[in-house]
Amino acid sequence: MMGGCRRDADSLSRKGIEALNAGDSAKAVRLLEKAALKTEDPALAAHHWAAAGLAAARAGRGGDAEMFLTQSLALNPQLFEANYNLGDLLIQQNRLDEAKPYLTKAAGAQPGRTEALESLAGIALRQGDLASAVDYLNQSRNRDENVRVLTSLAVAGKNQFAVEETRNLLQRAVTLDPEYAPAQLNLAALLDQNRLDPAQAQAHYEAFLRLQPEDDKVPLVRQRMQIMEARSASGELSRPDPLRKEVEDLLASASQAANAGDAAAVMQYCLRANAVATRAQRSDLRERALRAATTLAPDSARAHFGLGQFMLGQGRKTEALVSLEKAHALAPAWPMGLRPTVMLAAEMSQKTMAQQLLTSSEAAGAANADFLLEIGDLYAEALNLDKEAKRVYRGILDAFPDSSSAREAQARLDR
Repeated sequence: MMGGCRRDADSLSRKGIEALNAGDSAKAVRLLEKAALKTEDPALAAHHWAAAGLAAARAGRGGDAEMFLTQSLALNPQLFEANYNLGDLLIQQNRLDEAKPYLTKAAGAQPGRTEALESLAGIALRQGDLASAVDYLNQSRNRDENVRVLTSLAVAGKNQFAVEETRNLLQRAVTLDPEYAPAQLNLAALLDQNRLDPAQAQAHYEAFLRLQPEDDKVPLVRQRMQIMEARSASGELSRPDPLRKEVEDLLASASQAANAGDAAAVMQYCLRANAVATRAQRSDLRERALRAATTLAPDSARAHFGLGQFMLGQGRKTEALVSLEKAHALAPAWPMGLRPTVMLAAEMSQKTMAQQLLTSSEAAGAANADFLLEIGDLYAEALNLDKEAKRVYRGILDAFPDSSSAREAQARLDR
């Protein structure tokens, strides 16, 4: 009977978590509370009560949530989830001082996580204690240098840090996650307010608009972009940007090489400019260098591929696919360019395009058994076209019977 009770509690807990993940918080509360009541093991019951508390909080039942979380902590005072969620609940109720001990305990319970420290920093900011906020965020950064922590640290420390230090924090943030809109906006605003590189500011304002086109700040951002454009044209800067000058000099050399018909030198200069910008975490200058490569060496598959990979890393998938498709059209038998292009086309529901890419690559790379094996794999993995994959594998067996690729193809057919 004890074993049956345990299985019943486990089943209730599993179904409760499924309901919570599905957004049915009311059902999750019922199931998880029952699971906790049926569980005799204190450690396991503590987890069930903590989950019930989270579900109750999401259901808008603050009183029940606090009661369940308190019950969890009575069984296991060090449980991270209960401490953190109770602290978060108290913050939502504006009981900031009551929240602090729970968040402090949560921070100690999981030394590798930053959420509790970030919440403590948020409390400190609301209470006007900037020094403590910066201290908590520095502790968070030591644990995990993620985009949220870097952005919050830059904002909290803007009156303590030098402008260049704040700029470096935000540039690191947008490098780690180009799709995190607050980092893009704060970096643009910092450059704007301090009359630094207006072209870079405009690039990050544009990134914010791509990420948050419906945000209520959009009209102001568009206005600031017009000002940045005028500032760029007039050269009205507080100080020159030596990094931009270095990149522009390299691109000027690339342009001279293009006029001389030296495509190899064009790529060399553009790639050097990209490397300089990459080391400095300047995505705006990286884009400029890579676009210059495609303009000055339009027949270079490597140039278009590089721009496509950059766009993909920035979360700009539509633009990435355009560049990757151009690279493929220039070099359909280039193995490096095929997989990312086909996978992206499939991800973006461009199945016809993906099939056309594979068809042209199969014709262009018919003499390369390894490349054909990759094509077969992509038919299977990216498009779920097993019939086409098998056709390619059999073709390898016929054309290259003694190759290692033939053995691999046979293994795939056997599976």
